[in-house]
Amino acid sequence: MHFSCNPSEIPRSAKRRRGARLGPQSAVTLVEVMVSMFVLALVMLGLLGNFVQSRRVSESSVLHAAATAMVYGLIEQIKQLDYTSLLPNYEADPSVPVVGGVPSVNPPYLRLRINQEKIVWVRVVHTTPTDLDETTTAILPPQGPTVTPPPSATATSVGAIDNFIGNIPLSTVTGTTSQQINLNLWVWIDDIANMGVWAGESQAPVPDTAEVKKVTIVYTYSYQDGGLTRTVRDREVILRTRFDQ
Repeated sequence: MHFSCNPSEIPRSAKRRRGARLGPQSAVTLVEVMVSMFVLALVMLGLLGNFVQSRRVSESSVLHAAATAMVYGLIEQIKQLDYTSLLPNYEADPSVPVVGGVPSVNPPYLRLRINQEKIVWVRVVHTTPTDLDETTTAILPPQGPTVTPPPSATATSVGAIDNFIGNIPLSTVTGTTSQQINLNLWVWIDDIANMGVWAGESQAPVPDTAEVKKVTIVYTYSYQDGGLTRTVRDREVILRTRFDQ
C-alpha cells in the first residue's frame, strides 16, 4: 500500500517542529572562549600591576616617614644636651667599646640613643670660636655647610666625619623584620663668638665667650624599594644658646 503526501497538505505545526529540529543551534565557539579569557587576563594583569605599584608607593612612604622620624628624634636629643659639657662631649666615656686598647670613638662626640637597645657615639667636627663675618681672617668662619651637599659628595670632600649608624631594622605589626634603613650622620658644631669690640671702633675685634652654638647635621639614609635602592640626603641646622637650658 502506497501513500503519497502533498507537502502543501502538511500541517503548519509539524513544519515548525521540523524546522526547529533542523535549524542551527546557538553555542559559544572555542575562539570566542579564548578571546574572552585573553581579555580577562589583560584586565587582571592591569589590576595586579596597579596593586603592586600602590603597595610599593605605600611601603616607600612608610620607610621615608620612619627614617625622617628617627632623624628628628636624634635632633630633639641634641636640643636637650647640656650646652657646656655635652654639646659636644670631650670626656672619655668608659662605656665606649675599646678596640686594641684604643677607644673606638674619640672625643669630641655626641652620645645619642637610637632605640631602646642601641646607643651611638657620633663624632663631630667642633670649631671654636668662629665668626659669622667670613671677611675676618683671624677667626675661622663656621665649618658647617650652608647648603645640602650633593649626593656625590663624601664626608672627606666636605670636611666631615662619617658616622655610619648601621642597619636599623624596622618591624611590622607582627614583630617580624621587613626592612632595614642605612643611616649616616655628619655633624658640625660651630661656636659663634661674641665679639668683644663693637664694629667701627679702632681696636681689632676680639672673640669673647661663645653665646651660640650652631649645629649642622647632614643625614643620609637609604632603603630598598623593590629592586631599587632609594637614597635621601638632607640638612638640618640647630642654633643653641647658653640661655635655652
